[in-house]
Amino acid sequence: MHAPSMPMDDKQTPEGVSVPHGRVISTPDLSEARVRTQELLKNVHGMKVLERGNPFQARVEYRRLNGIGLMSSGYGAAVEIFCTPPISIVTVNFVFGGTMLIDEGTTGETTAVADRSHAGVFCFRENVAMRWSPGLRQLMLTVDKPLVDRCLRNLLNEPLHAPLRFETVMDLNQSGQGITAATGTLLRALDQCGKAGPPPVLAKEIEHNILTSLLFGQRHNYTDRIFSAQPLPAPRVVRRVVELIHSSPEAAFTVADLAEFAGVSERSLHSAFRRQLGTSPMSYVRRHRLELAHEELLRVDPSTGAKVTDVALRHGFTHTGRFAAAYRERFGESPSATMRR
Repeated sequence: MHAPSMPMDDKQTPEGVSVPHGRVISTPDLSEARVRTQELLKNVHGMKVLERGNPFQARVEYRRLNGIGLMSSGYGAAVEIFCTPPISIVTVNFVFGGTMLIDEGTTGETTAVADRSHAGVFCFRENVAMRWSPGLRQLMLTVDKPLVDRCLRNLLNEPLHAPLRFETVMDLNQSGQGITAATGTLLRALDQCGKAGPPPVLAKEIEHNILTSLLFGQRHNYTDRIFSAQPLPAPRVVRRVVELIHSSPEAAFTVADLAEFAGVSERSLHSAFRRQLGTSPMSYVRRHRLELAHEELLRVDPSTGAKVTDVALRHGFTHTGRFAAAYRERFGESPSATMRR
């Protein structure tokens, strides 16, 4: 992998990044590649070959997890892809092995560049044309716009007064580190959980991580309002949220869900938890999930072939090493030792 801090090295192939258990398109026919890709994304776009030096050979892999998707794509030849609104997704476009020239609007001139150190971020509020150099491969993170808007409203605790617009270029050495890591976590979860996909708790955690990493990390027209001061909610709000967490052990809560339940912004709820409990809402949720995992491990019969990894994933822990470390710190023994009792 070429992108800085991209934790996806184990997914590298000679052609770029592979999407685990994704749907695959492989064809030398440009029209077929365009039509079948449109079917995957549910959005119309155009494509043309810019030069004949390299043969056109499409290789596209796509996998969707609720409102989040990953698409790996490469075409061999230099191509231009052009998109016209309305388009129902926000994308983060990581580039490997080449350069992408970007034109937004109707000028026909290059307005931005994506390369090994910079990703492209698109809301598709206006026309977008992307010119790919020969041999370029892309890993594109797709996020349904309603998911992004909902997360933003929860952060602000107020309606949106204008459509969300991100700055087009993301510096992967600076603002892009969070979304890069979140995308790597999604890749790892898709790989480890197989075709069935991550369990609901883990899927919700990954989704929220991607949304907040994008909204906090990449500048947009609501950035200043997100970081403005907000009043702290009353103490009873934290009590109600804690009661909800304990009364619904199977629920895949994110901080967005908890803030919506409480009727406050995510930032306000976070500040209230810090003030009253000395921890963040999601740290409290993870601690509760750790307790539930401990209870399950005590019940598990190792002779049935049960695995610690399966228990961890079921309770929203995608990184088994971190799960084991947190478990040992909390309970004074390894998860496997608990299961062998």
